[in-house]
Amino acid sequence: MAKTVLVTLLLGVCALALARKETLYNEHYIGPDENQAWEEQAVPLPAYPAGNQQWVDVYINQTYSGHPKLLLNSISINPDRTVHYILNQQSAQGINNLSAEAIHCPTRRMKVFGFGDDVNKRWIQPRNGQWKVIGTSLNELDRVRSVLYQTFCEDGLPRNHNELMQRITTRAMR
Repeated sequence: MAKTVLVTLLLGVCALALARKETLYNEHYIGPDENQAWEEQAVPLPAYPAGNQQWVDVYINQTYSGHPKLLLNSISINPDRTVHYILNQQSAQGINNLSAEAIHCPTRRMKVFGFGDDVNKRWIQPRNGQWKVIGTSLNELDRVRSVLYQTFCEDGLPRNHNELMQRITTRAMR
């Protein structure tokens, strides 16, 4: 008798599992509205940085060989929820690699608006200026942008300049 009840229960559970709708995503997750229209605001390229500006080192991890730096007075938060900044991904040999970039926090995307020409002190616009997905915080492909995303976007956008500076100090400079 007990075996019959057990077999009946197992068959019932199997039938329920097969009848369940199978999807490739979590239907119960409520995230940002990805279908919501977002319009990027046109922002002019910043002035090319002079040699006497205040750069802060961005800490990635112990094994990262580059020396990324962020220009403090270049950081701006725009009404379209993008954070614009100038990044210097200085090589281990000390060669500057400047870029004017932005991160769109709600979609976790970044865009390069210009690359620095250190000889002529000007910005060169990229040929393919598209918004690109940064990846997750565990993503090792773009460590610098992941740290910048964590700094600018986790816990929402900074409400004011003091909160922004505190985040840079605690999250990016460690």
